Amino acid sequence: MSQTWLQWIFWCCLGATAYTYLVYPLLLGGAAWLCRRPSERRSQAGGEPAANDCCPTVTMVISAYNEQEVLPEKIANCLALEYPPDKLRFLIGSDGSTDATAEILAAIDDPRFVTVCQRQRGGKVRMLNRLLELATGQIVVFSDANTMYQPDALRQLVGGFRADAVGVVIGKLELTAPPAAPDACRTEGLYWRYENRLKHWESRWQAVPTITGAIFAIRRALFEPLPEQAVTEDQVLGMRIMARGHRSVFVAEARAAERVSSWQGEWKRRIRISAGNFQSLLLVPRILSPARGRIWFTFVSHKLLRWLVPFFLVAILAANLGLTSRGLYAGTLLCQGAFYAAGLLGAVLSGLGSVTQRRLAARILSVPRYFLVMNGAILAGWLRFVLRRQRVTWAKSR
Repeated sequence: MSQTWLQWIFWCCLGATAYTYLVYPLLLGGAAWLCRRPSERRSQAGGEPAANDCCPTVTMVISAYNEQEVLPEKIANCLALEYPPDKLRFLIGSDGSTDATAEILAAIDDPRFVTVCQRQRGGKVRMLNRLLELATGQIVVFSDANTMYQPDALRQLVGGFRADAVGVVIGKLELTAPPAAPDACRTEGLYWRYENRLKHWESRWQAVPTITGAIFAIRRALFEPLPEQAVTEDQVLGMRIMARGHRSVFVAEARAAERVSSWQGEWKRRIRISAGNFQSLLLVPRILSPARGRIWFTFVSHKLLRWLVPFFLVAILAANLGLTSRGLYAGTLLCQGAFYAAGLLGAVLSGLGSVTQRRLAARILSVPRYFLVMNGAILAGWLRFVLRRQRVTWAKSR
């Protein structure tokens, strides 16, 4: 291949990577600041409805598998939500749990809770489809068993549906790491703060392309049964609604919290999500049409290019190796090598030395390490998607 072609490959792939991680956020933030108007802030904020009689009926659905450790806390969290009791129901399904999940659900003594327990595991999508058949609320809120909502989170989510064009409202997920967990992937919390900022800016155009599965809501009338082969059912559900012309907004005031998983758990989770992301393009191809306008632009800039970054990185490195005879490209190759070495060193040092030394290494080298883990998982997920090896049932991360 000629040097000219190698240079084109190098700079195009480098430019696409820089665009999705740096340029797009800067453009988005600048445009959001310039277009900021009081009327927009009022229409897109969450907030508590004026009175209880203005609150629509809400059904929260939770698909649980072997959640005995967190389920009692989740039930208590549901009971603490500040929403009119006569307008709120909870649907919780045990999807073939082999621990005490079904027993915990059977012991709930509150008429607002409806539980479904099936002995054989069928996958989260099948359980959600079954639960949605029982949902009666005008608004359906999706949550995970290990996600704890702030007391006013439901009111804030519901407040995002003031505009009739809005079909999806996404809340803000905050990740925490216990101090006594040295292997916790704390960089995931930093990444989510970055993601939440992007959602905040994208929400000004009511075109948030990414769904936070732990805390989001839809209008029940917009729900269609999900294909049982869907791996990332939350993303597919949101994409379907957005592809039909309904808007999606982010309400930062609707907050929920989860604990981060370990690095190993995050690796496995990212692989599964990546396989599901590539699958979602086949399940909802309409999202890639420029006719979708704003949601197409944010989806391509925020999601699609992000999924392609690992391939860009491979192309950048391969092209750079063929251009080392030129001084500039020798320098870029050195920078790439230093970055990859820092990420690998962070992974090695995290398992050596004292707790203090591991934490110091994690802080200094966690960003390059996390970047490598995330993009490596995307490649592994793509292979699973191509080989059709990702199942709809999986072992959950601790």
